[in-house]
Amino acid sequence: MKNNALRLLFACIGLALFHVTALAQVAEPQPREEVFSDWRVTCQAKEQGFVCQMQQSVSAEEDGPPVFLLSVSDNEDTGQSYAVITVPVGVYLAPGIELHVDKRRPFKVLYEVCDQLGCHAGFRLNGDVLAAFRKGLEVRARVWTARDKAIDFPVSLRGFTAAYNQFRTAGNN
Repeated sequence: MKNNALRLLFACIGLALFHVTALAQVAEPQPREEVFSDWRVTCQAKEQGFVCQMQQSVSAEEDGPPVFLLSVSDNEDTGQSYAVITVPVGVYLAPGIELHVDKRRPFKVLYEVCDQLGCHAGFRLNGDVLAAFRKGLEVRARVWTARDKAIDFPVSLRGFTAAYNQFRTAGNN
């Protein structure tokens, strides 16, 4: 079970990074990207249909590089949506990440792996969590940098529902 979870996490991380990596081979079509308010949906053609991902990143400084990435991908076998949060290496891992959607009760996401690209925490995007994201206005992701010091990353949910609908539809074509 743990191996399947790790394999799924690495697959999601791979999808999260395909927008960063150069996919420019002569015969390969370029990824298609659509913007829905504060969310992007990126789709890459594959043999049958498309593989898609939706994402939003947050920078520490205006026009600075992203330091927080929330990406959503599908498991090809089950069609289940998974979200992966990526933050820089060096965060305090023990408490995981707390997600606060508007004034709702927060939920915790535990880190699963760190690599040279960052530390990654994944969770299923379904049920109450998906409903909260669809209805909410903002997610505050609380990340600890030390045992007693946390930073909140604001993630807008404007455009989330439209992006999620497009992501689910485009990935099934």
